[in-house]
Amino acid sequence: MTTDIVVDLSLKSAEEVALLATVVDAFVQQFLGRNRNTGEAPDMMLRTAFTPDGEVSKTVIFQDRKWADAFVNFWEDQKDQAHAA
Repeated sequence: MTTDIVVDLSLKSAEEVALLATVVDAFVQQFLGRNRNTGEAPDMMLRTAFTPDGEVSKTVIFQDRKWADAFVNFWEDQKDQAHAA
């Protein structure tokens, strides 16, 4: 039995929604490049929803906590870099 690891992201702006798309692509590319010889890659699914207030809510679902933790760290780093620029 597989347990889903759910990462809920409340995005505050259209810029964060666009950043998430870029970050997801970069995350997958980075880890595929690093782990090409091992065949290890993140199993992930991205789901979009809207809060009752009309804000965009994204959920990233992983099959492995290791990948979920790595993604959260990567997302936070990228978001901090984008805000600093």
